[in-house]
Amino acid sequence: MEKGAIWVIDDFINLDYQERIKNMLMGELEYKDELFSWYYQRDITDGYDENSQGRAGLSHVYVEYDEDTGTSEVISEFHEVFLPLLRHACHTLKIQNAEILQGRSFLQFPLNIKNKEDDTPHVDLERDGFFVVLYYVCDADGDTVIYNEKEKSDKYTINQTVTPKQGRVVLFDGSIYHTAQQTTDRIRCLVNYNLGLVR
Repeated sequence: MEKGAIWVIDDFINLDYQERIKNMLMGELEYKDELFSWYYQRDITDGYDENSQGRAGLSHVYVEYDEDTGTSEVISEFHEVFLPLLRHACHTLKIQNAEILQGRSFLQFPLNIKNKEDDTPHVDLERDGFFVVLYYVCDADGDTVIYNEKEKSDKYTINQTVTPKQGRVVLFDGSIYHTAQQTTDRIRCLVNYNLGLVR
C-alpha cells in the first residue's frame, strides 16, 4: 500500500451482505442465535481520555489491540461476519498478508447542534505499517475528514472529506490523521478495522 494513499469505493460489497450487516448491527437479525450488543462509550474518538470532547456514543469491539505488547485478541464472535469484507479489502489493495490488529463498530446519535465541530484529529493506533478499513453501515451525515498530516499538528489541512453512504468503504494509510464530524440528522454507524502489513 502506498504511503498516504486513500481509496473511496462505493458498493464495496454486494447488497445482500450490506443488508445483513446493517440488520445485524441494528438488532433486527441474529447471528448464531444472538442479537448484537452495543456498549456505552463516553467519547467516540477518545473514550478514555479525560480531556475528550465528551461526544458520547455506542461501540462494540471485535478485535482488541494491546498497545503495550503489540498483540491482538478476538473478543467478539461477531468478528467472523466481517472477514469477507476484510479479505476483499486486502484483495482490492493487492495485499497478500495482513494481520488484523483491531476491529470495532461505532454508533453515534444525532446531536441538536447548529455549528458542526469536528472531533479530535487522531490515528487509530500508535504504530507503523497498518491501514484502515472504514465501512459505512448506513447513509448519514457526519463526514469522515482525512487530513494531509501524519503527525500531531496545531493546524490540520484537509485532504479529503467522505460522506457516510451504505456500502461505501474508505481504505487509507493508518498513519494519516483523520476525524469525524458529528451527525445532526441520522444515526452514524460504521465498522472500523485496522490491518497490519505483514512483510
